[in-house]
Amino acid sequence: MIGGTFRNILSKILLSFGSIFLIFRSYELIMDWEKVQSHETLEAFIFPFLANLFILGAFAFAGFAWPTYRLLPDSYYQIKSPNQLISFSKKIGIGLFQKFLLFTFWRNKDQQKRYFNGTKSGIFHWVKESKMSEFGHLIPFFILLVLSIWSLLLGFWKMALINLVLNILANLYPVLLQRSHRARLSPILKRLKDSTSNSA
Repeated sequence: MIGGTFRNILSKILLSFGSIFLIFRSYELIMDWEKVQSHETLEAFIFPFLANLFILGAFAFAGFAWPTYRLLPDSYYQIKSPNQLISFSKKIGIGLFQKFLLFTFWRNKDQQKRYFNGTKSGIFHWVKESKMSEFGHLIPFFILLVLSIWSLLLGFWKMALINLVLNILANLYPVLLQRSHRARLSPILKRLKDSTSNSA
């Protein structure tokens, strides 16, 4: 018990320092954004890649350590039109994106079980993890979108386009994937909540 608590505290400290470091690196890169603009393909890829890596990493580490998703109201995480969202997600290939993740980053079965263990309580844990993941990608998406617009206004369309594509794959698609998860879970969650209230 004591060992687990110590590991948990140590993990929070390390993740927090990691987030602070990446926030600093992100700030440096944003401040130099005009200077690093380039029409050369290699440089036009490297700096957007680093921007995505630093900014996403900063929010991801913070989200692993602390419940940052609570900074947004519960109303944001509610799916107003689940069927329309699921249909739209299918059209833009969110299902293929999910399969790609399961074959690469999420191929470890134990890692998948930590996200959802197949139990009723696991469904609520899944929803919580979904919100955490969504928040960790949502804010970086908007920051990086601003950087793409900035590059475009400066006349560096190649850099703007590369950054936009990376941002869509690294942030927008994960956000839509998490919202699609909750859209599919909404009928199950409603039944679980109804059964709980009836038993009470």
